[in-house]
Amino acid sequence: MSYLTAAVIGLGVLGLVNLWLIVAMARRLREHSELLARQPGPPMRPPRVVSLPPGTPVPEFSVTTVSGTVVSTASLLGERSVIGFFMPGCVPCHNQIPAFIAFARGLRGGPGHALAVVSYGGRPMERVPADDVDRLVKELAETDAVQVVAEPSAEVAATALAVRGYPSFILLGADGRVEAGANAVARLGGLPALADSAGRSG
Repeated sequence: MSYLTAAVIGLGVLGLVNLWLIVAMARRLREHSELLARQPGPPMRPPRVVSLPPGTPVPEFSVTTVSGTVVSTASLLGERSVIGFFMPGCVPCHNQIPAFIAFARGLRGGPGHALAVVSYGGRPMERVPADDVDRLVKELAETDAVQVVAEPSAEVAATALAVRGYPSFILLGADGRVEAGANAVARLGGLPALADSAGRSG
């Protein structure tokens, strides 16, 4: 009988110890969760800078389109303009063409205020896929929604706007200052709304 009593007492003690451990662990987990909740989250990554910062006046530049039209900083004044920079051999560049063309069609200023620049991205000519140069120029030009600029004028535009990657899209205000820049059309704040309002007013 004494053995049975000792066993019951032992099991009771063991149960109490287990209960104490569970309570202690629950308390530690709660304290740990509260500590994590008080800590600030990871800092938000700043938006990628693709060209001149917003508010910067676009430097004077002049380029010639593939159709022979001269486009300058002065010719882009008076209406908002969008400039897209594309690079041969760049898959994201091709993927962004439909969105870029769709927005360009809604601009109040028409094709005169939508510039598509096909640049080598600073690479030597022998490293540029020539067939993709022709493909990009054709894909952009055949829409009649934008004016297309190829090399060597493309490098002039890329340098003037301090383009840092491809694709890049830059929104210019009617005063010739940079309003926004992004590596995707959808990331240019206000562009979809701008396109909609421009289309309704036209």
